Amino acid sequence: MSNPEPTILAQTRDRLGESAMWRAGEQAIYWVDLYGPVIHRMPLGGPVESWVVPSTRFIGSFVFVSGGRLMLAVDTGLVLFDPASGLFTPFADPNAGREAVIYNDSKLDRSGRLWVGTLDLAETEPRGILYAVDAKGHAALGDSGFIACNGPAFSPRGDILYFSDSLGRRLLAYDLPPGGSALRNRRVFVSLSEDEGVPDGLTVDAEGGVWCAHYGIGRLTRYSPEGAVLMTLDLPCPIVTSMSFGGPDMTMLFVTTGWSPGVERAGDEPGPGGALMAFETGIVGLPEPEFDIG
Repeated sequence: MSNPEPTILAQTRDRLGESAMWRAGEQAIYWVDLYGPVIHRMPLGGPVESWVVPSTRFIGSFVFVSGGRLMLAVDTGLVLFDPASGLFTPFADPNAGREAVIYNDSKLDRSGRLWVGTLDLAETEPRGILYAVDAKGHAALGDSGFIACNGPAFSPRGDILYFSDSLGRRLLAYDLPPGGSALRNRRVFVSLSEDEGVPDGLTVDAEGGVWCAHYGIGRLTRYSPEGAVLMTLDLPCPIVTSMSFGGPDMTMLFVTTGWSPGVERAGDEPGPGGALMAFETGIVGLPEPEFDIG
């Protein structure tokens, strides 16, 4: 099967696009630019609407919250954002203000519990922690000892958590008891070689296929639940970060990308990096739950 060409849906020129998330009730895709820090929203076929996040340097990710809101993972903590009013309200800070450690990827499990990871800003020390956060903002330790936490994603039944240990160049899998935060049976799901890039964002489709964004080489890989390669998709830029299924039939794969001065020299014609792209896969994805905080 030949590699389908991705469609560029929005060239927002994000320095580091992240956290693609489809909101079915709005038929809209949301994503962020980590360095903006900016939140984008685009209904299919519609214009892009964007919000700048004040009083912060980075936005690593977000999840959907009941009532049309978002829970943002910014460098100062978890912040509730209401697009209708424009209000930003602090919610929790499991990281407790640790210097030079910021929040990165986050995702809700099938029970609606929030999992959010941190990273060492210098990307040298294993200071990253994966937290589980409940609806009252109470945090429990999921796992620790990582330079950069990425992913996470969950099996269709919610009994397996997949996680990107990015600088370790491996995907981990854990058993996750229903409604719990105690991860069990940590194991290596997939190991990547240097020429396979850095594992970044993850998502899981309705068949249990695990999708990984390979930062640095512009590739997506779909793995079987046993870790075998089922499919690869190539993108026209090296920095690829996250993906989310959506669209009317949940078969469209939205992909965030980025660019950097090290990739595009001054004076070069702007490339496709930093755009929101999409593939029509024919594979059905899973809807994202909402964080029900009342």
